[in-house]
Amino acid sequence: MNLTRIFWIFLLVAGLAHWAVAEEKLLKADYRPRPPEMIVGEGEKISGPLKDILEEAATRNGFRVEWHVVPFPKSLHDLEVGNVDIVPRVIRTTDREAFVQFLGPIGYQEKDIHFLVRKGQEGRIRVYEDLRSLVVGVKLKTAYFDPFDGDETIRKETSSDDSSLARMFIGGRFETIALLDRPAMEGVLAGLNFKDYTVADYHFNQKIGNFYGMSKKSPHAASFPALNATLAEMSASGRVTELYKIHHVEPPTLDH
Repeated sequence: MNLTRIFWIFLLVAGLAHWAVAEEKLLKADYRPRPPEMIVGEGEKISGPLKDILEEAATRNGFRVEWHVVPFPKSLHDLEVGNVDIVPRVIRTTDREAFVQFLGPIGYQEKDIHFLVRKGQEGRIRVYEDLRSLVVGVKLKTAYFDPFDGDETIRKETSSDDSSLARMFIGGRFETIALLDRPAMEGVLAGLNFKDYTVADYHFNQKIGNFYGMSKKSPHAASFPALNATLAEMSASGRVTELYKIHHVEPPTLDH
């Protein structure tokens, strides 16, 4: 084989490789530990039904998903500026609708807001108004419920993650923590070997949609209708429920 032929074969292979990369449809997606739906293991190995559901919907539309483990406050910022395409389990709020398209919901879940207190202090919070006499620990950029989120008469201290909130509570920084994900916080407290806690008598009942947030500035924003239709079909056909059950996780309900 002469050098000229080798040269042209090289150019052809390089051109095909460049075309494949250029044509690849890649969705950048963020992940965070929110068991049991979103698990981040050792070495940031991720698993859970929300990962599998998005990957299947993406594959059906010709996409590959590239995951990164990122704290939610940064994910929310990146959705706003377009640095990430999709983030699982983003609660729908009026403020977020300015920069997020909401894929789904794939179902609805009971997400009651509880308030963590020391054992024996359950009665300190019996009604919503009791929160105004306490300092409440909350997670940065987290939507809990109306009117709590916008209530400026309640003193709140923020932290970026459950671990920091737990340590601040143990250290007496505040009297209670608002809990959107009770199992996640209880897992952190168990890891810290802290058992002197319970939840207050008052809690807020709510049912929320389980959405994926897609950035309006995503380069693939035009694919939103097709991805949304695929997720709707997966929910209606029972595929979402099947993927939840594979992970031994209670599936969301389809009725609001």
